[in-house]
Amino acid sequence: MTAFRFGAHERLPFPHVTGYWVNRLGSAFRTEVDRELREFELTRRQVGMLHFIARAERPTASELTRQMGVDSTAVTRMIDRLRDKGLVTREPDPEDGRRHLIGLTPAARELLPRLSKTARRVERLFEAGIPGDRLAVFHEVLMNMLENVDADHFEVDIDE
Repeated sequence: MTAFRFGAHERLPFPHVTGYWVNRLGSAFRTEVDRELREFELTRRQVGMLHFIARAERPTASELTRQMGVDSTAVTRMIDRLRDKGLVTREPDPEDGRRHLIGLTPAARELLPRLSKTARRVERLFEAGIPGDRLAVFHEVLMNMLENVDADHFEVDIDE
């Protein structure tokens, strides 16, 4: 068994329970990302939505709902918050007046590289000292586990 710096895991009643370690890693990751995002006054989910919008180039709210795996009410709330922060726009779709297109403001486009740099810094912190080939296997195993339970169908609480 690997000797870990924080030690006492051998005394846990379930040192080899994958879910425990995945949950603990996720919690540590979320905590670190939240700490890094404080200066931007954004949440992880808001940053994720900005990236979805950037990739999709003016998606509709329903497209964001599908992409992010969350309910439409939560997406609407987040769009409103990001609009209030001056980071997104909501404009009627010229092809269908019932829909709105969500776009990034110049301020958001200027901010995205800084957010990406922050994300890379957090990734490097967690991946420090782990060879690339081992990380690739780790990522593959995580994806396999998610595929085993068809994880795409799980809704995500974007307000967490």
